[in-house]
Amino acid sequence: MTELGQYLRQLRGKRSLREVADLTHGTLSHNTISLAERGINTRGKEYLPGPEVLRELAKAYNVDPIKLMKLAGYIESTDKLPKNAIPISAEVADQPVMVYGEIQAGVAKWAEQDIIGQINVTKSFAKRYGAKNLFALKVDGESMNREIPNGYTAVFSKDLEPESGDIVAVMIDSESATIKRFRETSLAVMFEPSSWDPSFKPYVFPKDGIQDFKIIGKFLYATSECI
Repeated sequence: MTELGQYLRQLRGKRSLREVADLTHGTLSHNTISLAERGINTRGKEYLPGPEVLRELAKAYNVDPIKLMKLAGYIESTDKLPKNAIPISAEVADQPVMVYGEIQAGVAKWAEQDIIGQINVTKSFAKRYGAKNLFALKVDGESMNREIPNGYTAVFSKDLEPESGDIVAVMIDSESATIKRFRETSLAVMFEPSSWDPSFKPYVFPKDGIQDFKIIGKFLYATSECI
């Protein structure tokens, strides 16, 4: 367990993961909170919660989000500065990431690729994932509202290889785009919703059938930042 994970587990105390999820009013699922604490995914790979997840956890636990950001490595700690030093500020988010239209969190529809704005990330975040690999899409729909609220902007990396269980942006039928949770078994590839609304259904592609999809990015985090 990472230092961040240990601190989050300490903050949760005797409360269950579902109780903490309720404190976020449905913004975070209990699975997301568990991943943030453990710091590893189901395949044993490192997992780092995004800034928006940390902000929601900070609100739920009534703690300073800056501390969580420092523990996650998103901003530099000033703990080692001399006592009389005056830090200029926390790391400024001044690296632009283009927002390319909207992506459906519902039934797959055509993804507009016109640039509709930009959000900013820190230099360390851009360096971690590669500035040229980052892109963002405005989420439209409720099929992923357990993880990403409707209207948020989702940030993706086009260079990371997604693992089963990751959230991805995917093109369906060569011209429709949606955001879903990627699942892969020996029999099929599935793109599943994660919604409080049970009417949303997964897209299923049997391994012995036509694989008419293309994953275009692995989800990193979502933000309510205005574009």
